[in-house]
Amino acid sequence: MSKFFNETLKMRNCAVQEPVSRQADFQELVDAAFSSNTASVPLGGTWLDDCRKIENPLTDLLKAQFKGSDSVESVLESYRALRTRLLRISAKEGLKSVVITSASQGEGKTFTSLNLASCCAQLHEMRVLLIDGDIRTCGLSRRLQSLSGPGLSEVLAGKCDPENVILATDIPNLYVLTGGSATIPSAELFAGPGWQELIEWSKQNFKLVLVDSPPVLNLADVELMTVACDGVLMVVRAQQTKRDVLQKTTSQIDPKKLLGVVYNAAESSSNRYNYQSYGAVTNET
Repeated sequence: MSKFFNETLKMRNCAVQEPVSRQADFQELVDAAFSSNTASVPLGGTWLDDCRKIENPLTDLLKAQFKGSDSVESVLESYRALRTRLLRISAKEGLKSVVITSASQGEGKTFTSLNLASCCAQLHEMRVLLIDGDIRTCGLSRRLQSLSGPGLSEVLAGKCDPENVILATDIPNLYVLTGGSATIPSAELFAGPGWQELIEWSKQNFKLVLVDSPPVLNLADVELMTVACDGVLMVVRAQQTKRDVLQKTTSQIDPKKLLGVVYNAAESSSNRYNYQSYGAVTNET
């Protein structure tokens, strides 16, 4: 655990070591990551063609995050590096579903989930499903201004099928399952068979499934969610997350599934406030 945390801290002052790979390099990683996994349905001519679409353009939302900032390119570079590391782990371990969480609120997990999903969907035939797993607050759905209509809660309660509530976005290959309206306690929903069935179904229909989860501390939801998923990314906010809090948080996650840390909101070397995202440690280090 100490090594895990110390390696994470080292990422704060280092620049991205590897150059941004070319599209062909990324596609090689994608092919290696998913060629041996459960076969997905073909990209064309599926129920996805008839998906309802999120009314508000996602591209506008992504641009608005960095309005007035002079560090956009640095941010994009960081997410590309995180994407590369995630695909390398996928190629090695057959990973297709990832929970993105944090110790507490306000550390940037929804921001990270949204941007990483968008970044991954830019790859050729990289069909991505982003799930709002925080059905207590529906933070991702709220950010997308898509609070109305059924979503994850209704799927887990058996009230509807996922293909009837998944939404397309204006970013090709990127789809969203919003939180919906929970009438049953979230812990009961995630403890039931519906969550495992949804993740298995999603892995058959998408090449990558990212879940924006609630914070870990004081909630049972995340432990239940990670059982069905292949890996976990922990978002840590610079100068906010304390060592003892991170230690307590990671102790509640299966160490075999803990892929690493996204170190968020670090200051760049030029002292400009800047989002930087790094896959700090894999579960082999």
